[in-house]
Amino acid sequence: MLDDVQTRESAGQREAGEREGAPHQDGADAADAAPQGLASARAGRLHWTHGLVNRLVKASDGALLALAGLTAWAAELGAGAGLSLVQAGIATAIALDVYLRTMTAIGAYRVENYRQGRKALFDVVGGILPAGLVLLLLGWAFLPPTDRPDWVILWGGAAFAYLAAGRAVTARAVRRLESRGSLRRKVVLFGATDSAERMIKHLSLPDHQANYDVLALFDDRGADRRPESLAGMPVSGDLIAFKTFLQNNRVDMIVIALPWRAALRIHSLCMQLQMISLDILIPLDEENFKLRLASVRHIGDTPALLVMRQPLRGMQIILKRIEDVVVAALGLLVASPVMLAAALAIRLESPGPIIFRQTRVGFNNRPFTMLKFRTMTVDDSDDGAMGTHRDNPRITRIGAILRRTSIDELPQLFNVLVGDMSVVGPRAHVPNMRVGNYRYAEAVREYAARSRVKPGITGWAQINGMRGGIHSIEKARAGVDMDIHYIENWSLWLDAKIMVSTLATGLFGRDVF
Repeated sequence: MLDDVQTRESAGQREAGEREGAPHQDGADAADAAPQGLASARAGRLHWTHGLVNRLVKASDGALLALAGLTAWAAELGAGAGLSLVQAGIATAIALDVYLRTMTAIGAYRVENYRQGRKALFDVVGGILPAGLVLLLLGWAFLPPTDRPDWVILWGGAAFAYLAAGRAVTARAVRRLESRGSLRRKVVLFGATDSAERMIKHLSLPDHQANYDVLALFDDRGADRRPESLAGMPVSGDLIAFKTFLQNNRVDMIVIALPWRAALRIHSLCMQLQMISLDILIPLDEENFKLRLASVRHIGDTPALLVMRQPLRGMQIILKRIEDVVVAALGLLVASPVMLAAALAIRLESPGPIIFRQTRVGFNNRPFTMLKFRTMTVDDSDDGAMGTHRDNPRITRIGAILRRTSIDELPQLFNVLVGDMSVVGPRAHVPNMRVGNYRYAEAVREYAARSRVKPGITGWAQINGMRGGIHSIEKARAGVDMDIHYIENWSLWLDAKIMVSTLATGLFGRDVF
């Protein structure tokens, strides 16, 4: 069993840094810093999930109901009567709200419902009827007697026709995705135990084969203690082999199939897996484990404790990416004159490249090359692990100005466009960043969890006093706490708040250098 020191050492090999430093890692660090599951680490590829399909169907329902309202209004307008466009819009919004709430309450937005044409139509009718009833009551209360039922009847008929057609298209799309295996959740088991054996057999049943695919089984014990196979599945190795496996395979879910009496071993695995942006679950013995506040999911029919949740998924990933592309493109357009002037000043002041390129640790602990304007004289011996102090003699005159105004960060907008970074997120650190006499992962236990989202140009920590370098353990811990707060509470509104605060107060100040 891995002890706590081993846990910190493993996490420490995935660390990061704040400012300019060594351009590359050595072989050992690079091997340990590269574990990323293709299922969630590839920013440019859409990963179909049940949640994403359900959100798309819900959005489609909203658009079709709005179209039904417009159709009903246009039909009555052609007859020379009916509601005004504003009245029709308000009525449609009310109907849409009632419909979506009803459909959610009856559990209509589930992938398994879309395959069954009759069930899907019953669900649609079940959503339209209460919405139509609410509209009739509102019409009875506020409209003249001659206009009360007409628009509602037209809306109900158009809504049913459009939604029925939408469900037919959805059913076909879902069947196609299932035939390609796109909706099957790719499962990796950890722990060659009786629980893993039961899980393998359970997910091999016909009822669950359509939804789950057990890819591999790993075990964190030494080679002399783990079996060669279990339930007909080979044991593929330990944690190092698991990281290598993630580089070349899509994985949706990690199941730690260890008995609850191995609590320390479970905890050790959780700490070492926390940088992977995937669902991590632990199966439960429901008869002996009484649940109160725990978050429970099911793997097939087996209850499991969700100990870590993928922070962003489905539509959230799409919205975050749209936000990044739009903001980065606009930022480059507006800042291009400033960037050209900075590049010219750097070229005239000192020898060396205009753009400073440095390996940083990004999403799912994946290394990437971050771009910045060069603000210091070149020194290949500086690995960046200690960050940069305000009085560093290598900072040039132009570099000091660029740092104080945060202009040196603008080239990172290109990192955002290619998908390595976000506009808002935890700060991207160099590998093996140190704070005081300790590596970050040794000083702050939760440090690795920062890599569960893309790093950002600015972030919650940056607008709350974490600019100007982090050179104490207390400040490092406070910064990590703020990063985790951002990850756990992400929203477009929070991103907007951080960006506005950065533009208003975070670009300048005595702590910025």
